[in-house]
Amino acid sequence: MQKLNEVISKIEKIDFSKAKKTQKRLDNLTKPQGSLGRLEELAMQVVGITEKKNPPFKNKVIFIMAADHGITEEGVSAYPEEVTSQMVYNFIRGGAGINVLANHVGARVVVVDMGVVSKLQITNYKLQNFRDRKINYGTKNIAKGPAMSRKEAVRSVEAGIEVFDEELSSGIDIAGTGDMGIGNTTPSSAIASCLTGKSVEDMSGRGTGINDEVFFRKVEIIKKAISVNKPNPDDAIDVLSKIGGFEIGGLAGIILASASKRVLL
Repeated sequence: MQKLNEVISKIEKIDFSKAKKTQKRLDNLTKPQGSLGRLEELAMQVVGITEKKNPPFKNKVIFIMAADHGITEEGVSAYPEEVTSQMVYNFIRGGAGINVLANHVGARVVVVDMGVVSKLQITNYKLQNFRDRKINYGTKNIAKGPAMSRKEAVRSVEAGIEVFDEELSSGIDIAGTGDMGIGNTTPSSAIASCLTGKSVEDMSGRGTGINDEVFFRKVEIIKKAISVNKPNPDDAIDVLSKIGGFEIGGLAGIILASASKRVLL
């Protein structure tokens, strides 16, 4: 927990006085005041986050965290877990949709194995865009018990922090996040329901496009997972360990690290 606590302690509140100065500068431009609408709000937010008058957007990184989920054995997805590793290979090769979009905006893609169920064979691929941070070979079935141990949950968040810090040495002005893992909308819906207090029905979607029968089963499985594990919504690590996923922890680490470094996300 030391690394995680250190990063959290470095996250500061936004100084909105700098954002107000940005608005004054925008108002002095040759244009009607407020005419850029939402863009002006975003400009103030960017300055407030970065504390830079003219923040650069040269170095762009998209982090894709990949992991599998034991809950897939309950039949909550339209696809088998083998698809996760297939997609990871595609990300590494540069053949997925996110690679096309990243190339279009000049962003580099970093693929992270947080807990893919298979042992990836990456000897034939370029390694500069791949990071091995595998916590375990997929989570356990949350309908039967906790997804992972509390130690693994902390490790997954800290792994995300480590990956971010490594890439930061090459420069990051703005970062994006993504995740890959068959069945991943089941734990994410469970987490959302737990933390917001809203119903599972309101927090659940169809993921990969499952039919009504599978969707209703998915909702019941999520309710069962919450009932079986009884995650504490006041303890984020408890929630992650009981009904989460390794890639979700990794994403949290990326987000916390970017906030501690005042990097846009």
